[in-house]
Amino acid sequence: MEEIVALLIQVVVEVGLQLLGGIGVDFLTAARSRDDRDRDGCGWLVLFAAIGAVCGGLSLLVVPNLFLPNLGLRIANLIVAPVLAGALSYLVARRLWTSRKGEPAHHFWRGFSFALAFGLVRFAYAHG
Repeated sequence: MEEIVALLIQVVVEVGLQLLGGIGVDFLTAARSRDDRDRDGCGWLVLFAAIGAVCGGLSLLVVPNLFLPNLGLRIANLIVAPVLAGALSYLVARRLWTSRKGEPAHHFWRGFSFALAFGLVRFAYAHG
């Protein structure tokens, strides 16, 4: 039972941090025109993944130990957290950025890549 509670806490904390960080980065990148964003290709995904990896590494300095003691739960977290972060990023983008005529689907993939890189760094280097 405590493993499920730990999983829920970790997912909520990670998704919350990723969503708040993603909103700030999305705000900074939203000033560009739609044509410029369409020509960037996957450059933004790589940037968001790099930022996620750096944030994951910084989180290891603050909390080096794992919340989830079970390997199966950690792997489930690698699957669930990026999907939830991407979905929440998409929903927030659809709600907040619709007046700017942005594409909310881009926000899903940015949030997903950020969360995946964040989770992979913590998965690989956190102390169990």
